[in-house]
Amino acid sequence: MQNVVRVNNYIFVILFNIFENIKTRESRKPNRVGTTKNYKTMNILKIVNGKLELRKPNGALIRILQSSGVINADIRTDGSLIAITTDKGQVVLRKESGTLVRTISSSNCTNAKFSGNDILVTKSNGKLELRKESGTLIRTM
Repeated sequence: MQNVVRVNNYIFVILFNIFENIKTRESRKPNRVGTTKNYKTMNILKIVNGKLELRKPNGALIRILQSSGVINADIRTDGSLIAITTDKGQVVLRKESGTLVRTISSSNCTNAKFSGNDILVTKSNGKLELRKESGTLIRTM
């Protein structure tokens, strides 16, 4: 709603809703990392001498997921599952808590990455296998 006031041949437009908003609006401070609602920070995987560590975004250690033999690891986008490639050529699926879910592939694996909900496994002969979370083979490329 606008009111027009004529003073000394000048027209001043006063917007009352702007003044009302200034009086009643909430603070517009930017969201801080610790105070944002419904915001989950992504944890970090760190491999040190074959040991897989799960860490917070600030670097603090949460837990050790596997104590030896880790070559590579990948965390799912929602952070719930972790695919671990071992030096024995196995791909193991673990929860964020560290509990073993299942072995996805048992031999000749060099790498494993999440592709959506599926897992893309690289074999030592250069072939790729796309597997479900349950471990069943979808296709070979």
